[in-house]
Amino acid sequence: MALKDVQAVILAAGKSSRFKTGKTKLIEKLCGREMILYPTKLFSSLHVPITMVVGFQKELIEDTVQKHFGDTVLFVEQIEQRGTGDAIKTSQPTWTQDHILVMNGDMPLVATDTVEELYAKHKKEDAAISFVTAHNCDPTAGHYGRIVQDDNSIEIVEAKEFKGDISENCCINAGVYLIKRTFLEESIKKLTQSSVTSEWYITDLVKIASDEKLGIVTTSASFDKIRGINTFKELWAAEQILKADIVKYWMDHGVRFSIAHNVQIDRDVTIGAGSSIESAAQLLGSTIIGKNCSIGAFSIIKNTTIADNTTIHSHTVITDTTVGSDSEIGPFAHVWEDSVIQDNTTIGNFVEVKRSTIGSNTQAKHLTYLGDTLIGNSSN
Repeated sequence: MALKDVQAVILAAGKSSRFKTGKTKLIEKLCGREMILYPTKLFSSLHVPITMVVGFQKELIEDTVQKHFGDTVLFVEQIEQRGTGDAIKTSQPTWTQDHILVMNGDMPLVATDTVEELYAKHKKEDAAISFVTAHNCDPTAGHYGRIVQDDNSIEIVEAKEFKGDISENCCINAGVYLIKRTFLEESIKKLTQSSVTSEWYITDLVKIASDEKLGIVTTSASFDKIRGINTFKELWAAEQILKADIVKYWMDHGVRFSIAHNVQIDRDVTIGAGSSIESAAQLLGSTIIGKNCSIGAFSIIKNTTIADNTTIHSHTVITDTTVGSDSEIGPFAHVWEDSVIQDNTTIGNFVEVKRSTIGSNTQAKHLTYLGDTLIGNSSN
């Protein structure tokens, strides 16, 4: 679904101080993909122009995004990180559409249907501002703004300023907003600095709209789908959710996982029907597994294509390689650096293959190093 008259702004300027690494959290990976790429891919799939507000370690973020999206994302710099309100104001020179869709860059689990529902309600109600909410009464989830509402008003109170009872105010702000541009242009001037943090908050736009009796729309989403990531613990939790979704998808497409919860599988991996994945296997990068394959326990396969009916035995490492059909590799084999293993080939125990082509119907049984060589009849 394409969103008409909408452009997206991704807020990606923060210092990631709670990660305690001295680096931006937005290039940390979840299931093989950098965090910042998730919202970027989401908005790209909705066919909306994208502006990204960068600041802290902006070169790392820009390089990561440009590697995958080229020049399709426009970057603006928030030189001093002074809050989300200041960040959205920084993007103002890039606004060209009637509605501005804003999302934090640390939300990798947001799905297209969440944004599409927000858009549909926003347009139907002709709202000035619309935003996504969720429910969370966990006192340890203290960094989410809380929705405070009575009969005549609604506002979002930032976590650092919230003084109420979380159990009585369990509705939280997700960090996804759709704002009418005309309202945003006028109200951005009215934002004031927080007396607690000296920051400008985008969330104050909701109170401005409420005070002016303008249309405000909310949509609710599952908390698991709108999780923000501020610590490695939260990164781990989000990755478990994402990995579970990936495993369930492949199960529904005919793939068996012997112990599903301890397999590592990246977002861009594909697996053919009838294949089985054993305990603690790691399928990484852009790996492609064919039909009716068996991937043994503790194997690591990265950026590799494996054709149909092939068996990879346990503790085998294969990287940047093409493996033909009806072949058998391992256990404890190592195949890497652009090697090609052709059809009906056996690479046995403790065999290392590096930058080599092993032709069809060839057997290298055990304790062998094959480097920079061509062995057997190559069909290439």
